[in-house]
Amino acid sequence: MSSARHRFEYLLFDWAENFSRSLCGARCGFFLAVRDEGTPRRIYFASPTGPEVDGEQKNKLANLYPRWFVYTPGDKPGAGYLEWFDLERSVVERWIGRALEPTDFLDVRTTASRDWPVRWRISVR
Repeated sequence: MSSARHRFEYLLFDWAENFSRSLCGARCGFFLAVRDEGTPRRIYFASPTGPEVDGEQKNKLANLYPRWFVYTPGDKPGAGYLEWFDLERSVVERWIGRALEPTDFLDVRTTASRDWPVRWRISVR
């Protein structure tokens, strides 16, 4: 079951899926370390034919880099996992190519809204 409930989650998921496909030729998991000012420091891609970035690898990299984003594709296009830590909204807006709007933060299951979460994890199915 998907834990994604906000448009911003789907926007960022689509960006990650397309980003990995454009650089690797396939949907590949990646860990993106981010500098304090929000620029990429390192990107670690999983092999298109090998194992994905798993929890142990993510934890090792997260211990090395204080700000990060991770994407792991699921079994089919449009499915997967996202997690980030200390990631500013302005960085994500640059990645997705547009400003996040108030409607991007509405919960699709209720009428509730939220602010940008600097720490988050979701699965999309």
